[in-house]
Formats: sequence, structure tokens, C-alpha cells
Amino acid sequence: MKQKTIITIRHTQSEHHISGMTGGVSYWNLTELGKQQAYKIGQWLSENEKLDNFKMISSDLPRTAQTAQEICKSNPLVPAYSEKLREIDLGEGNGTTQEWYKKNISPKPEVYDPTHRSFPSAENDVELWARMKAFYETLLNSNEDNFVLISHGGALMFLQLVMMGRSLADVNNSYYFGSAGSVSKFIISEDGSCQVEYLNKEVI
Repeated sequence: MKQKTIITIRHTQSEHHISGMTGGVSYWNLTELGKQQAYKIGQWLSENEKLDNFKMISSDLPRTAQTAQEICKSNPLVPAYSEKLREIDLGEGNGTTQEWYKKNISPKPEVYDPTHRSFPSAENDVELWARMKAFYETLLNSNEDNFVLISHGGALMFLQLVMMGRSLADVNNSYYFGSAGSVSKFIISEDGSCQVEYLNKEVI
């Protein structure tokens, strides 16, 4: 395996951030502020990272796809889209009001249980971990060496833990949930070890 450089970006302000709605696998657009934020992130990347030889992969949900499109205005990137980078599937809780969500969610057990589901058809932590691990392995086995990934807060937290060689048990004690628009950079050595150059950095 060759050395890999992976830059991850959490999508910027989405409609659900300001409307009292939930995210998950839902089809919210960026707000106008979110589009401006994403464009500014693109400018920051253009000034601070050389992305000529990077491949961009984005979650296919609108809020991430729009983030990618704004970033590409300042960088020589063409986004590809993947369901593998979608946010955790909240099942019946996807795209609902926060009020309904809080009333109907299955309470978390006192002791962390990665098989727990927030709703009957929701994805659990074991499944999200497996999805992120499988996606990461495709990057490691790719002929491409450099990637920009646009995804969501929960999904990126899991992916970052996978890249850093942590275990599923670390999810319960993780403090890696970045703010909207946060940017991280990882260097993966030929032996698979991970160097974190910056983590969930706010660049705008």
C-alpha cells in the first residue's frame, strides 16, 4: 500500500440545523449561509492544501453534495457520490421534528450497547462501524493516493476512529464529533499507521 492523504469535511449549515428537524438519511438542502460557508472552506483549501491530485467523494445526500459543489468552485476537483458516506440511518427518526424524535426514540441502555437501535429500523453502531470500516478499506486498496471526503457528523466520527486504529468500544468515549464545516487531515503510512495533521479544525 502506498501512503494515503485523506481530508475529511463535515457538511456546512443545513436546513435541519435551524428548523428543529432531525438529520440522518434525510434530504435537507444547505441554507444560504451553509453555501457561503462551503465556498469559504473551498477557498481555504485552495490556499492551504494542494488538491490537484485528489479524488473527492461525497455522501449523495443533498446537504453534502451541495457542500462538495461549493468547494469545487475553488479547487480542481470533480465530486463522485457514494451512499457509503451517508449519515447514520435513523430509521423512523429520519427527517422528523426534534420534538417527535425525543418523544419516540428508544432510550439508550445504561451500559453502552453498540447493537442498540434508536428506532426499530434504524442502523446501529455495529452496522455503521462496519460500513465505515469497509469504505476505508476500499480507500486503502484504491489506486488513488489522495482523497477529500464530504460526509456527516456521526458518520465522520466513526470513520475517523477507524482511520486512527481505534475500536468500536471507543465510540462511547469519543470526543471527535466536529462542528458543521470542520476539516480534518490524516496521513496513512504504508504500514497502515495514521498521523493526524489536524482534527475537526474550524477554518472559517
